[in-house]
Amino acid sequence: MLKRLMRRLLRARGVDMIVRGRAELIERGRAERERGELADSLASLEAALQHDARDAAVLAELGLTYRALGRRDEARAAFERAAASDPGSVLAFMYLGNLAHEAARLDDAVAAYRAALAIDAHNAALHYNLALTLMLRGEAAGAVEAFRDCLAEAPDYAEARSSLLFALNLSDSAGPEDSAAEHFEWGRRTADPLSRERGFSNPREAERRLRIGYVSADFFEHAAADFIHSFLPQHEPGLYAITCYCNAPIPEASRGLYGHCWRDIRALDDAQAASLVEQDAIDVLVDLSGHTRGNRLLAFAHRPAPLQLTFLGYPNTTGMRAMDYRLTDTYADPPGVTEGRYRERLLRMPHSLWCYRMPADDVAAEGPLPALDKGHVTFGSMNNVVKLNAELIGLWAGLLLRVPDARLLLATIPPGNARERVLRIFVEKGVDARRLEFSDRLSKSEFRALHRQVDIALDSYPCNGGATTCETLWLGVPVVSLAGDVFQSRAGLSLLGAVGLPQLVARNSAEYLAIAGDLARDSGRLQRLRADLRETMRRSPLCDAEAYTRALEHIYRGIWREWCDRPAAGPQTP
Repeated sequence: MLKRLMRRLLRARGVDMIVRGRAELIERGRAERERGELADSLASLEAALQHDARDAAVLAELGLTYRALGRRDEARAAFERAAASDPGSVLAFMYLGNLAHEAARLDDAVAAYRAALAIDAHNAALHYNLALTLMLRGEAAGAVEAFRDCLAEAPDYAEARSSLLFALNLSDSAGPEDSAAEHFEWGRRTADPLSRERGFSNPREAERRLRIGYVSADFFEHAAADFIHSFLPQHEPGLYAITCYCNAPIPEASRGLYGHCWRDIRALDDAQAASLVEQDAIDVLVDLSGHTRGNRLLAFAHRPAPLQLTFLGYPNTTGMRAMDYRLTDTYADPPGVTEGRYRERLLRMPHSLWCYRMPADDVAAEGPLPALDKGHVTFGSMNNVVKLNAELIGLWAGLLLRVPDARLLLATIPPGNARERVLRIFVEKGVDARRLEFSDRLSKSEFRALHRQVDIALDSYPCNGGATTCETLWLGVPVVSLAGDVFQSRAGLSLLGAVGLPQLVARNSAEYLAIAGDLARDSGRLQRLRADLRETMRRSPLCDAEAYTRALEHIYRGIWREWCDRPAAGPQTP
């Protein structure tokens, strides 16, 4: 009897030692991976796997180490073994989804995330990852739904709420009122609680030199920089002192650029950034990001300046009580139509909201019309893949059916499931797949050279292009746009209107097909446009940086005069 008890005890102790040994090896392998000791991590986890070759937890950790080593096929195999060993492992399916997402196998990623959600429907991170993948698949409406599912599980998930706001700009499934309501909700929940009523010591002298502060993460190495650097060097130094608060690295050669003060605010939290603005005694603080990556909207929420204004970087309201004004134009926001969608008071520029910095390298757009050499017209799409949705692709399929000898070059769709999905839509609509051309990832110079193969560019919808449209026009390629009833679907109208080409903007899908189709059949007109577009742009308000900056300064001075006339008891927001 005693001997049997001793044998059981020894067996139990052996099992316990094995379990503890396995757990220690897993923990060691995880710690080694986090320290970057990947070979050691691999050895520890392979040793842990010796205890049980089907151990899902070990296999999942092993997959993460393979992934860190760049051995993606082995990582995938490890995650698949983990999922097969434990069909209830949420982590195994989530890791499979993450790996597929990174490899642009978007269908596989969606399937993996949905398999994980079938196990744990209340996992906010899974809903978030699914939403991001759906956005890349061009399914903005599905992404909006997934972001909302995420927020239902985690209402304070700030990144998910901001991502939802961004996704709403890519889809017309939610109307403008619903989109505005979501932005207002973000403001009430996240920004407004930080706002405070306070007085300012800024001298109330209407005509004195004003201190203007610009806040952005996009001053350098970003598409928005081509707009920002049109007006930054043009400010009258005797009338306006400029400080640029940069939430990204400032190139050494750019410190002191244009004689302005440049401050790197990456290391500052929102309260500290706001305090710095107060110390600098800024009169008008300008946000150039909105709800885009690297924004510092919550610094604005602390109300560090008497007047706060947003424009340029984001096609919607910030939703904040502390943001006083939003710059726009009559193309994007017709007076008396859209005011209720913004928490800010709208101020309209005289021409377009945008001013384009003409490229210094002056890459030539001249040359024969591609159609003359190829014997057929080539349409092109140069916009970000997240702006391409099934409805838009269906519209383009209709255009190819209308112009049966034309081709379509798609410049931004990555290899993998994304391309397969686009091809499938075209084929289902009756378009031969051989009429579609794709380009792989290109350098900036290669991307610009690609325009030499395109006769007519097709704008995206409902979120039109901005910097992409300007660059395309500058390179001699006309852009056909479709205007809707919200700001983001009227950017093309604003840009083309400023260049004097409003006739290239359609009011509905039928007009879009007609404009693009008629242009494709008129090679003489295409040749004239290609030859004249750059000079037309150069002489247009879109590239008149001096006039644009004077109009901008006129607005700054006007709102400053209004503020000087207000009672000095505290800030009053419109």
